[in-house]
Formats: sequence, C-alpha cells, structure tokens
Amino acid sequence: MTITGSKDIAETLAASHWIGGPGNTFCRQTFNMAAPAVTARLLILADAHSYAWDYWMQGNGTLRNLLLGGSFIKYRIFVNGRRAGAGPFRSIVDGVPVLHSFDLTDLLLPGENVIGIISRGERKGFALVLEIKFADGSKKLIASGEDFRILDANNIYSPVCWEHPGIDQFFKGCPGPGEYPEHINGEKFPFGWQQPGYDDSAWQDAKSFGPANEQFEIAEKQNYELAEIFPCLIKKTDASRFLVDFGREVVAGIELDCQAGGGSVEIRLGEDLLDENHVRFQMRTDNCYQEIWKFPAGGGTLAHFGMRAFRYAEIIGYQGELNSKHIRAITLTRPFNWGDSAFNCSCPDLKKVWELCKNSIGFTNTDVYNDCPSRERIAYEADSYITMLTHFAVESNIQIARRTIEYQINHPTWPCEWRQLMIPLFYEYLMHSGDYDTVAEYYQRLVSECSFHHLLKDGLVTEFPMPLLIDWPPQFQNGFEKGNVCSVPNAFVYYDLVLLSRIAKYLDKDRDCKEFETLAANVKEAFNKRLFEPVQGLYRDNESSVHCSFHSAVFALCFDLVPEDRVQKVLDFIVSKGMVGSVYTAQFYLEALFMHGRADFAVELMTADNDHSWLGMIREGATVTTEIWHPSQKANISFAHPWGTAPANVIARHLFGLRPDRPGWGKFSFEPQPGGLEHGEITIPTPHGTITATFKRQNGIYEKQLVQAE
Repeated sequence: MTITGSKDIAETLAASHWIGGPGNTFCRQTFNMAAPAVTARLLILADAHSYAWDYWMQGNGTLRNLLLGGSFIKYRIFVNGRRAGAGPFRSIVDGVPVLHSFDLTDLLLPGENVIGIISRGERKGFALVLEIKFADGSKKLIASGEDFRILDANNIYSPVCWEHPGIDQFFKGCPGPGEYPEHINGEKFPFGWQQPGYDDSAWQDAKSFGPANEQFEIAEKQNYELAEIFPCLIKKTDASRFLVDFGREVVAGIELDCQAGGGSVEIRLGEDLLDENHVRFQMRTDNCYQEIWKFPAGGGTLAHFGMRAFRYAEIIGYQGELNSKHIRAITLTRPFNWGDSAFNCSCPDLKKVWELCKNSIGFTNTDVYNDCPSRERIAYEADSYITMLTHFAVESNIQIARRTIEYQINHPTWPCEWRQLMIPLFYEYLMHSGDYDTVAEYYQRLVSECSFHHLLKDGLVTEFPMPLLIDWPPQFQNGFEKGNVCSVPNAFVYYDLVLLSRIAKYLDKDRDCKEFETLAANVKEAFNKRLFEPVQGLYRDNESSVHCSFHSAVFALCFDLVPEDRVQKVLDFIVSKGMVGSVYTAQFYLEALFMHGRADFAVELMTADNDHSWLGMIREGATVTTEIWHPSQKANISFAHPWGTAPANVIARHLFGLRPDRPGWGKFSFEPQPGGLEHGEITIPTPHGTITATFKRQNGIYEKQLVQAE
C-alpha cells in the first residue's frame, strides 16, 4: 500500500485546489495547445468515500461499514466531448483520498481543448492536475482552481443523496438501493458542455476548498473501463414502450439518445424479468431501479452518473423507434484480459459451467471483490476468497486481489469464519503472486486478529468472540447445532495455524513457524479426541452434541483433520448428502471430494442440472453466478454474486491439479484427476506466463501433457 506517494507527484498536485464541493457539479476548463502533446497525464483526487457507520458489525451486531451508495463514483472525466475516465476506488485506509492517473495523450489536439468533470462530492469535491509535455521539451500544467468554470447540477440530478440522510435505511448503500436514484432534468442539462466552443459565460468561477496537500493513496494503474455494451435485443411492447436486453449482466449505467420531440421517459432496469415484456425493476435485491429522465424538445443524450447492476432495461414513454444506436450501457468495471485463460473438455456442460464462472469475474470486476454490485457492494471475506481463487485461474491480474486483501483487513465483517478466512486469503495471494512484501506488512495483524489461537484451551477454542455462521443463507446449515467447542470454526483454527506456519516459513520467521506447527498439531489431536463421535464414525457439531452434520464433515475433510482410518466413513457420508450446502460451502465440498479421490462425484455435482446446481443458474437466465442456487431459496437473491464461481478454480486446481508449491509459481504441481472425462485442456495464467495442460484417455490409460509459456 502506498500512502503519500512519491515526492514529484505530491509537488505536482500542490499546484491544484479542491473544487466542486459537496453535491453535483459540472466543472470545465478550456486551454490551447500550439502543438500535439507527446504525453498528457491527468492526476486526480476526490473525496474519500464515507460510510454510514465507522465499520460494519465487527462482531457486535450493529450494521456498519456500509458504503455510500449514491457517491460510489465521485467523478466522470471528459476531454473534448469524449469519455476519459471515472473514479475513484475505495481507499484502503479510511479518510485518505485515492489518487488516480489517466493518460489523455490521444484525446488532446492542437488548438482549443476542454477538460470537463462531473463531480459528486461529499465535502470538497476533487482536485486535479493535467501535465502536458511537448516534443520541444516544454510543458503545460492545467491545475484545478478558481479559474475553472462550474455549474451547480443539483437541479439536474435529483434527489441528491446528501439532502435526505436516511430514508427507510435506504441511504448510503444500506441493504436497499446501493445507488441513489437519478432523475435527470434534461431541460436544464448543459448539452455540449464537454466540447470546445461551448459558451460557459453563465457559469460561475469555481470556489477553492483548499490546496491539495494532504496525504493520499496511489491507486494501481488499472482504472475503470468505460466500455459501450449494446443491446442484443430490443422489443417494442406497446406504442411507446420497449424492452431492452443487453444479453448479459452489466455493471454500468445507461446512456440514452432521445429524438427530437423530447418529453419524459421512464427508465426501469433489472437483473431478470417479471414476464416476457416487463423488467423486475423493484429487484429481488431490494434495489429499485426506476427513474424519470426529462428530455428537451430538441432531443439529446442523457446518462447515469452512478453505477448499477442489470441485464434488462424497460424504456417507457419513448417517442419514435428505439434501436441499438440510441441506447447503450457504459460499463464501470476493470478491464479484463479474456485471452489469459481457456478450457475445453469432453463434457459440454462442464465447459458451460466454467464459462459462467469466468464471465462472472470478467463482468463484475470493480475496485475490490464485492459481495454483489447491486445491493451492498461490500467486500466480504468469504466472497473475496472464492472470487480471488477463481480470478487467479482465469486472468493474469493481481491488482484487484492485492487491493482487496488490504482493504478487507481494514474493513472486517461480522461472521467468525469470514474473519478466519483472512489468513487463507493472504496465503493464496502469496502463493499465486509471490508478493512477499504485502504479506509481510500485514503478517502480525493476521496473527493477532484473525487466528484466534490465543483462545485455545485444551487444544480447542471453547467460545468464539464473533457470531458463527457455518453457512449462508441459514437454511443451508442443515440442522447444524451451534454450541461450545464448535467444529467448523475450530476446523478453521487448525487450517489457519497450518497456513500461518507456512507463511512464517516463507518470511523466514522460523520460531513462529515451529510454534504454529506445534499449535496446529495440538488442535488436530484435540479435534479428533473431543469432536469425533465413534458410534457414527463422524464429527460432532459441538462437544455437547451428538448431531454430526454435513458441514462438520466437509470442513474436517477439506482442512485435512481426518486421520486416514476415518476418511472413508466421513467421505461416504458427505457423498450421500449431495449438494446440500450453499454455493459458499460448495468450494470446500468440491475440494474435499478431489482431495480424497472422488473426482468422479465432484464432476457429477458440477454438471448437475437441478435447483442446487450451476446449470440450474443458467436455466434461470443467469449470466453471472447467483448468490444462492435458486430464487426460491432466498427472497433477496442477487443475480451477480461471483462467490458462486468455485468450479472454475476447482477445475484448474484439482481437476487438472495445477497449484503453486512455492510462492509465485516458482514450483508447481500438475496432477490431473479427470473424474471420468475422456479429455480436457486448460490454459491458466501465472506470473511467469500461461500454462496449458492437457489430459486424454488412450486405451483406458490417461496421458497428460504440460506446456509453459515463457
């Protein structure tokens, strides 16, 4: 994590002032260039995101850490009428603004130029410096200050999020809209304001909210990508009513062109349909994506400022014919390198599932891994863990993972097991990336805040300091009996200690390594002594219970707590249960099956087509993995929940057996478990290039081959 940044950046920013202030504001500055730019770099800060409360729940049951939904995006940048960027990311350290850099070289031309910012500030707005270099060695500096021209836009975008600090708990990203509505009054919209030659004489001079001289965090180079996604289908359902299908889930906003005649147009967005002609705009997630845009008589183009998650749009009151030239979604996701990974095999259904999972990452990548981009937009540890494993399997990008783990450790959520997943998050990040420095920076916090080993008594933790979840939603707990000396979180204690010992070894902390190895051995011995139920040959949910649940067995097997002579009984038990856990538990269930020789059954589960399956999600119209298996199982289901992507990483890590044995893939395993497939081929990214692995069955014998790109 970089705070304050380099001296030259700080000195460059010192020329700028914060402008825009709280609220919606159009800001512009014109300037002339006598020659083409060789380079043009824009540095921009915006108000640090605020939260409804300081942190979110942290074990005390109080809702906190909910991101300000209405200002998730705080600025959009335009140069000479063209989209140039949007931001910022959430800051890793609360209250510290995040600095983004944008390359504007190709957008500037000799002659008059204009840079425009739509700002949605909370306190001071934004501060920017545009540094232009020319072939003759000269420079030009454009810095935000009182010479910028501004137009108050609070009568254009309404309601404004700061006017109503709490409406039915639907403010600032609480479980509700996640993004404040944007009714746009196009009759007051300054059309053409981003273009050179626009008359801004009626605008005002900007007010300075002080020089940009505070600490800042430098964001990684990869900014949000403002890509256009056009409809695959537009269906006219009434005289002035249209149903628009973008073909897949988008994290985006709508841009709509209105023909001459103008008038009010109602826009409804949603992830699924109520019927063949109507969008479920009062979404299952409790979002209500319904807005009125008023176009002037001469027509024009209006667009969302903020970010939404949807597949469908319903446009009501649109005059004339609506076609794909008039409407598009403008994404607010990170760029995704689709060519970094590929998969094919003898089972078309398994390929469909892998593609669903890969798309789930590519379609939803934002600043950090999210629960979902609609309802909460919160980074949960369990979501981050599964999403990160899948991301590593499909794209050569570690920037989001690094930002997520740094953000996540500073913004913990409430479930006990979620907190315990921080150590696996850092461990898997280290093994994939080889980034020792980041892991070393947070090592002591992992030990003191996430392992709970200081609570061990007679080898196990009796009572945990945070609420136990076991599985989510609760109906997937399958009768698990919580109590003192609970099996699932104690299984996590063991796994965390094992991983901490490995991390300590990689960081040359030999004393810690031995200590954690010893503690882990003690936990394993106590777990098998105090939680094993000999009559059933299974593991109790807690020390006082005789109930032996699916979850106790899955986590004991997955975390290697079960002695060899007990494995078969426990394995047979979880196989007999089938996919009774949630999409979260599916990650550990599939891993446990592969770890103990049941690849065939794991493949069967990944290719099942029922109401507890990935093909079932596809059958329901999902283009991204859903929050739970089926809409009937949770009233507020999200259709964009990448924590459901376990198959993609399991296929890479277990079906093909491709896993790093040393940090950064310096050494790795390749031990396929085909699970009855006739053949398979996969390409995955590593820090050293892609790996392509194949297996095929010839005369009843599997042959494998590996090619590693330089």
